[in-house]
Amino acid sequence: MSFALRFKLSAMMFLQFMLVAVFFVPLAVYLKSIQVEGVMIATIMATMAWGAILSPIVGMLADRLMNAEKVLFILNILVAAMLVVSATTQNHYVLFVCLLVAMCAYMPTWGLTSSIAITNSTPEAFPLIRVFGSIGWVCAAVFAIIAKWKFDTTIDGTAIPFYCGAGVAVIAAANALLLPKTAPAAKGQPMSIVDALGLKAFSMLKDKNTAVMMFCSCLWMVAFSIYWLFFSMYLDSALKVKDITATMNVGQISEMAFIALLPVAIKLFGLKLTMALGIFAMVLRYAFCAYALDVDGLYWGAIVVHGIIFGFFFVTAQMYMAKKAPKELQAQAQGLFFCLAFGVAQIVGAYFTNWLIDINTATLTAESVKQTANAVAEVVAQASVIDWKSVFLTETAISGVLLVVFLLFFKNDVKEG
Repeated sequence: MSFALRFKLSAMMFLQFMLVAVFFVPLAVYLKSIQVEGVMIATIMATMAWGAILSPIVGMLADRLMNAEKVLFILNILVAAMLVVSATTQNHYVLFVCLLVAMCAYMPTWGLTSSIAITNSTPEAFPLIRVFGSIGWVCAAVFAIIAKWKFDTTIDGTAIPFYCGAGVAVIAAANALLLPKTAPAAKGQPMSIVDALGLKAFSMLKDKNTAVMMFCSCLWMVAFSIYWLFFSMYLDSALKVKDITATMNVGQISEMAFIALLPVAIKLFGLKLTMALGIFAMVLRYAFCAYALDVDGLYWGAIVVHGIIFGFFFVTAQMYMAKKAPKELQAQAQGLFFCLAFGVAQIVGAYFTNWLIDINTATLTAESVKQTANAVAEVVAQASVIDWKSVFLTETAISGVLLVVFLLFFKNDVKEG
């Protein structure tokens, strides 16, 4: 393939992942800054999961109606429009609707961009093109870095990341028009929501090991959700970390490294132990978070292990499902895994985490703390305080239970390598 084509496809991946990272990573902090509270914050943070559930249906329509690059253009323009409206409103309900529409338009682009890249490249070139998506996610921090360097201001917790995301989405839409014409892959084929959501693959759950794997993957996502959705809030409110997007993107660099090491890990430890190491790393992450308030810099450990957690467990779980599924159910199995683990379980995780934070939040009053000038100033500055240590010790316990369940009940029954 030509250098020009490779560049266009790589730019497509880079821009598509950058546009969501720039606003989604610090989103929880922004919601707090505009006084979104309680169930509403979980509802807004769960919009990505709803987009993940609905994306196969959007993808099914796109595969039958028009060229993939045209669909990508339309979806990115819609995302840009919704992000601009999100930036200009502080009405919580309007913000929810805008982000829900944006995510329902955005999430199908993960599969769409992969389809465009695979169709117009070679099997050898695709991984090198796809990695630019991860690079784009990491480079989303450039907006926060430039704001700090050139203007001495912090954009995390403001509406500015929405505008940044919208700008990247417009550029991504323009780039889509430069991509090769990619004809609808399923034009003329009948539409089936059952097929789109992978519901036929439910028959695979009759197998004990597949059922255990799916259960563990869903429980993993429930526990993982506090990092994915609320970690920026923890860094901001508890640790007073600045430049949250840049800080958390260290985890994405770790993810790239450990996914590259995944074949080596499976060869050395086997599939089951590799996945167990991923769960154990999550136990360590939440233990680190629980005591990060007492030990300076310990939160970096919680971020760095992200690559082990995501790569060794979640990616390996996808590999297991691919190997376990019959040939005729390959796409269905991945659709079901994505729908249940990244969709349904993430929604459950959003509401569970929000509830966990709420029950560990105490309202401060002048009478509830020692009567000193500093204490009164603290009450004025912050009306409530979250007991993050209790929150993360609970998440540590959940992750520990998951590790025990996985080791006791899962048996690898697919050929490794």
